[in-house]
Amino acid sequence: MVEALWHGDCTAAEMGVPIDETLRLITVLSDEDLIPIVVYFIRLDIEDGAITEDSRVDAFEAMTARKRRRYDDVAAQRQFIGWPADWQTQLAVALDVPASDLNKLGVGGPLLLADLWGVPLEKVLSYFEEATDK
Repeated sequence: MVEALWHGDCTAAEMGVPIDETLRLITVLSDEDLIPIVVYFIRLDIEDGAITEDSRVDAFEAMTARKRRRYDDVAAQRQFIGWPADWQTQLAVALDVPASDLNKLGVGGPLLLADLWGVPLEKVLSYFEEATDK
């Protein structure tokens, strides 16, 4: 459903999710033992139930812009705004792992990579699966 929302094939209301202004997604890439490898954050503005074009561009910028340090870019920093202060604890409880396992962060994730690379999401997920098998 999130992929359909990203591509504009449905609205948030059609997903049954009451999103007024902002959609925040966390994607966790885990190994075969379900131990988190990296946690991806994405923050998208919603207008009339759809992801705004400006927000989409911001997300791509956040994922691809590189300054001196990885997240020095304003677009990248924006992706981390508005998350609960205890997000790490909440996510650790949901995943049943120690919070210390959630130490590698990224912006974007498989959905944005698929769109950026112009390949199906399944192909990106297969790439991640192969990478974690090594």
